[in-house]
Amino acid sequence: MWESIGTLLHGDPVDKAEVKRMRDLVLFEGRERNKKIVKFFFLLILSSGIATYGLLGDSVAVVIGAMIITPLMLPIMGLAFSISAGDSSSMKHSLLLSIGGIITAIAVGFFLTLPLSHFYQPESIEQVMVRTAPRLLDLLAALVTGFAGAFAMSRHDVSDTLPGVAIAISLVPPLANVGILLASSNYSLAMGSMLLFMTNYFAIIITGAVLFGVMGFSKISILEQSLSVKRKGIALALVMVLLISVPLGFTGYNISIDHGITKTVNDASNVWLVDSGYEVISTEITSDKNVLLRVIGDGELPALERLEEMVKGKIYGRSIKVEVVHSSTYHLNHK
Repeated sequence: MWESIGTLLHGDPVDKAEVKRMRDLVLFEGRERNKKIVKFFFLLILSSGIATYGLLGDSVAVVIGAMIITPLMLPIMGLAFSISAGDSSSMKHSLLLSIGGIITAIAVGFFLTLPLSHFYQPESIEQVMVRTAPRLLDLLAALVTGFAGAFAMSRHDVSDTLPGVAIAISLVPPLANVGILLASSNYSLAMGSMLLFMTNYFAIIITGAVLFGVMGFSKISILEQSLSVKRKGIALALVMVLLISVPLGFTGYNISIDHGITKTVNDASNVWLVDSGYEVISTEITSDKNVLLRVIGDGELPALERLEEMVKGKIYGRSIKVEVVHSSTYHLNHK
C-alpha cells in the first residue's frame, strides 16, 4: 500500500538517479560542496539582514522578501532526507550546517540591531511581537507546510511552489527576531521567538522524513544500519515535536484567555460609555497582564467603579486602567 501511495505522490518509481538529484538538491556534498556552503551563508546573511530591517521597520513586504530568498530550508530538508535514508553521515553534516545557519541568522539580527537599540522599542512593533508567542496552531501549520516542502522538492512539476512554502514556514524572520530582542535585552520575548523557530524546524524534519520515506527514497540505500538510524532520527524529531507542543499549548491557552478578557472589557466599555461623549479606541493586555482601555472624547468620564462592577468575576482579578485621549489632541495628531 505504501509503495503505491509513494508512486502516486512522486509520479514515477524512485530510482538511483532520482535519489542522486535529491541529494544534489538538499545535501552539501561532492566536489561543489565548498561553493554551495559559501553561497548558502552569503544568501543567509543577506536574508537575515533584510528580515532584521523589515522587522524593525514593521514592513510585512520586506519580511516576506527575506523569507523567499533564504536558503535555510535546504539543510533542514537535507536532515529530513538523511533521516529517511538512514544516512548518519549526511545527518550529521546537515545538522551542523543548520545549526551554523541558526547561529548566523541570530548574530546578524543582533549586530544589526545593537547600534539601533536605543531608537526602537520592540514591544511597540507589530511584526516583532507577533513572532514572540507561538501557539499550537503554529505547530499544526508547520507540519502541513513541511509536507508541502518535501513534496515540492521531490517533484519537478511542482517545484515552482517552493517560494510559497518558504513564506508559509517562516524560518529566518523568527531567528532575526531573536537577535533583535537579545540586542534590546528582551530575553523572555527572545525565547518565544526561538520557540517559534524550533516549532518550524522540528515540524519540517518529522514531516519531511516521513514523506520522503513514503515516496520511496528510503528504499534506495546501501547502508547496513540505515533502518536503525532512520528510526532513531524520526523518534528524536517526534519527541521534540511532542515536547514543543507543551509550551505551545500553554501559550495558546493564555492567548485565548487574554482574547476573552479584552472582548469582555471592550463589550462592557461600550455600554459603560453610552451617552458619555466617549468611545473606545482599543482594549489590550499590558505586559503586567492587566487591561489597558483607551477611550477618546471630552468631558467627564463615567465612574470606573461601574465598569469594574460590570466585569466583576469575568477578568480573573485583573485591574483595568483607562487611558483618555482627548478629541482635539487626537484629531490634531492624525491630520
